Amino acid sequence: MPIDYGLIAMFITAVAVLGVMVYLFMRSSERISSEEARREGRVVTVVKCGDGNEKTRDYREGDYVGSRADDCPDGVVVGIYKETSQER
Repeated sequence: MPIDYGLIAMFITAVAVLGVMVYLFMRSSERISSEEARREGRVVTVVKCGDGNEKTRDYREGDYVGSRADDCPDGVVVGIYKETSQER
């Protein structure tokens, strides 16, 4: 049975192209993950005290706008937002 070198060359080429495509896909997904991680910021809760002062603190599970806060007397949550760094 004779060896078909053309078929072997096509197989090797196909495997090489597949390997390059997998490598590029892995790199692009890593780049997206690192960009998302960089964009992620800290979630902050803004509490307004009874005397009119506003305080910020880290978000706690269960915080919602209008809920009472124990950070100061008569404290009420007036805002929840995510801090992000600005890109130029």
